[in-house]
Amino acid sequence: MDATNEFYYEPDEVEELSTAVVTAVAKAHDEDVLDQEWLISEDINTDALDGLFQESQLKMTLQFEADTTTATVIADKDGQPIIRIESHR
Repeated sequence: MDATNEFYYEPDEVEELSTAVVTAVAKAHDEDVLDQEWLISEDINTDALDGLFQESQLKMTLQFEADTTTATVIADKDGQPIIRIESHR
């Protein structure tokens, strides 16, 4: 059974959610964002992703598989997204 490592990332308020997910996946894999081979647009509609979590106080969780990870985006108590990456590498 492969080990799973967890990594948490809290994006800046001005950072697009799709950019934050790409950054979180790269950091979880100890890779540079520009050097990673995974392209988010191959797995996720980035415009739709960026539109989520824009209204404060939303209580939602979004989970998807991407680049040998499970990415989970959770709204904190203020509705701001927190990204949890479970790396399966």
